[in-house]
Amino acid sequence: MEDLDSMLNALGIKSIDELFLDIPEDLKVNMKLGEPLSEYDLINKIKKIGDKNKRNHLMFLGNGIYDRYIPHLVDEIISRNEFLTSYTPYQPEISQGMLTALFEYQSIISDLTEMDVTNSSMYDGYTALGEAVRMAYRINGKNEILIPENIYKSKLSILNNYSYGLNIKYVKYGFDRDTGLVDLNDIQSKVNENTCAIITENPNSYGLIDENVLSINEVKKNSLIISYYDPISLGIIKPPGEYGADIAVAEGQQLGIHMNAGGPLLGLFSFKREYVHKSPGRLIGEGIDKNGRRAFVMTLQAREQHIRRARAMSNICSNQALMAVAATAYLSILGSSGLRKVASITVNKAERLKSALKSHGIQTVFNGINFSDVLFHYGNYKKIAENGISGGLRLSDLTNIDYYDDAVFFSVTEKTEDESINELARILGDD
Repeated sequence: MEDLDSMLNALGIKSIDELFLDIPEDLKVNMKLGEPLSEYDLINKIKKIGDKNKRNHLMFLGNGIYDRYIPHLVDEIISRNEFLTSYTPYQPEISQGMLTALFEYQSIISDLTEMDVTNSSMYDGYTALGEAVRMAYRINGKNEILIPENIYKSKLSILNNYSYGLNIKYVKYGFDRDTGLVDLNDIQSKVNENTCAIITENPNSYGLIDENVLSINEVKKNSLIISYYDPISLGIIKPPGEYGADIAVAEGQQLGIHMNAGGPLLGLFSFKREYVHKSPGRLIGEGIDKNGRRAFVMTLQAREQHIRRARAMSNICSNQALMAVAATAYLSILGSSGLRKVASITVNKAERLKSALKSHGIQTVFNGINFSDVLFHYGNYKKIAENGISGGLRLSDLTNIDYYDDAVFFSVTEKTEDESINELARILGDD
């Protein structure tokens, strides 16, 4: 108590409660922690509390973060001290291992997307999209960005935060309500001399592989194309570089990174070569040392730690180097044929999901080709919760679209077993 009184006196307060006066009373929780415990007893107590949680036995969550199989070698590689404990490699002479891995990461993602350059790296997919908007604004100075009307609310929130103060205006373009595909005529009617960029999504926010995205280059006029893609889907569908994307971004969690209740994640960020000096983050380059040996170094570091703040391309203060190494390991282990196989299995699983649920009277909202996420008409949310099903995300919770009543998502990956699909169909259809 003497120590406590001494600390309170030093702070000029009379009780510990005064430290929390700014917290409303209705938000305060009286946590009765009990007597101090040994580490062993504490762990056992926490395990018993954790065992009260309901175990979800059917996994059909997706819409951005997916439960994919990760080869054990990926975790083995990123657990090595050389990667796990590395910090930003300011001294290339002692950081060649990390720099080499990141250079390979840039090369692999550039090959995957068929884009000229990839930076190394961004926080996550959504913030990468925010940086892409700022980069497009730096390139042409125009202030209108066309965005999908069904863009996720969380994604739009990030865009608004990242473009705050730039006088950027977001204009929504429509989708065909029957097919769920981009309305090219609507885009064409909204592109004007003030259009900075068009944000595309493929697969789109309805989970559909959107063939109309491939034709946006024909109606963009002088604006840029920012492509938000699914990296696994590129095993079977056209990459952004092939349909004229100027900037391509994605969430890289599927590339060897565990779900981990939502993080850490990885932002993939690629672009055309002519925009390299407008790009955020940093680039790892290849050169030779004084002895003529192959060597790597941070070539471009257009952030405020290295140059005058007013000239910085972004204020991204770190990166996801370890996650980038995981993605590099994952794609290297799979190879192009392995990635194609994972993507193909995913599409086939989506078709099996649609077929199974339709056989129990549950219809899809659209009849197109889905990748991982499938949108169904289903309104018995209580049954989803009661049966321990991870999935059934409402479209209305994710987007501002309100004209598809009772529309919910169920998602699949290559790990989704047919037995689980059949059980889901039986549970949901057993009314």
